[in-house]
Amino acid sequence: MVQFNGPHGKISDDYLRNARLNPPTEPTQTFEGKTVLVTGCNTGVGYEAALRIAASGCNKLILGTRTVAKGEATKSKILGQVSSLESHSIEVFAVEYTSFLSVNKFVAAVKRSTQTLDCAILSAGVVFPEQQLGEDGWDTAIKVNVLSTALLAIELLPLLKATPSSVLEFVSSVSYCNVTSEDLAAILREPSANTLQFFNDSHRWTKQRGYCEAKLLLMLFIRQLATSLGGEEGRPGNFKSPIVLACCPGQCKTDLFRNFPSSARAYIDAIGARSAEEGSRTLVSGLLQGEKANGRMWVNDQFDDWSPGLSEKEWEALQQRVWVDLLAALREHSTDVSL
Repeated sequence: MVQFNGPHGKISDDYLRNARLNPPTEPTQTFEGKTVLVTGCNTGVGYEAALRIAASGCNKLILGTRTVAKGEATKSKILGQVSSLESHSIEVFAVEYTSFLSVNKFVAAVKRSTQTLDCAILSAGVVFPEQQLGEDGWDTAIKVNVLSTALLAIELLPLLKATPSSVLEFVSSVSYCNVTSEDLAAILREPSANTLQFFNDSHRWTKQRGYCEAKLLLMLFIRQLATSLGGEEGRPGNFKSPIVLACCPGQCKTDLFRNFPSSARAYIDAIGARSAEEGSRTLVSGLLQGEKANGRMWVNDQFDDWSPGLSEKEWEALQQRVWVDLLAALREHSTDVSL
């Protein structure tokens, strides 16, 4: 659940420095006998999470990368570091988040590969120093970080629902709290306006909005998805698999900011960047939190207690609107958008 009585304000440099000095603890539980899917896993926290899960004895590890070549290279790297793992235990499928069709094909391949899915970590994401618009008119960050991620999650639901105690985890960021009521005043006072068109508007774009608002949209979707599956508190009488949560690995030394100037990357690393391995611990430990994690964000070995820059009333109204608009947009590209 989102906390509306915690600290407000933007994530500060001090917060990042403190996080770097106090990395998450190392998970000790195993994934023996489980089938786990990880996307965005050829580098960074996604790779480190996949490596840790592979080393913990999972039955099958499914890797989703932009190309099969990247996935096969990742598979070879993992096998080189986990000698006990058989090659057939890792499967590789391509998924390009800038293409809804690619997401559809990826899910179809996964469904042919397995009838159950214990855990899914959706880790692919992008950030840009300038706005990038695709041929279909979508802001690339919104399409990758929100729309395709949501489409992938929804299309994986049949597998997750078929697996008791399954977990669907979205890699995101507490920076969604940086978005304020003032930033969204225009859409908040127009209840009939399309929310996605508002967030996709090039005239509003700034570097901060491009990143933080995508994280807000994703968190709004996650909350409503958890609610649609039985409520974010996971009430025993109503709750259905999967557990749905977000996690924030913190600022890490990865190639996420590869499109930024070297000076900007150096500054980001200097103020508080963890190693990718340290950040990946949050991805793995988040899978182990049980029903109490439903609809929440796992960060720094605890559930996020930051408050968003919106009031509770504003949040709830926007959550419902984003849900309706997002599902409508996705149904234009898939016949499997049902819950």
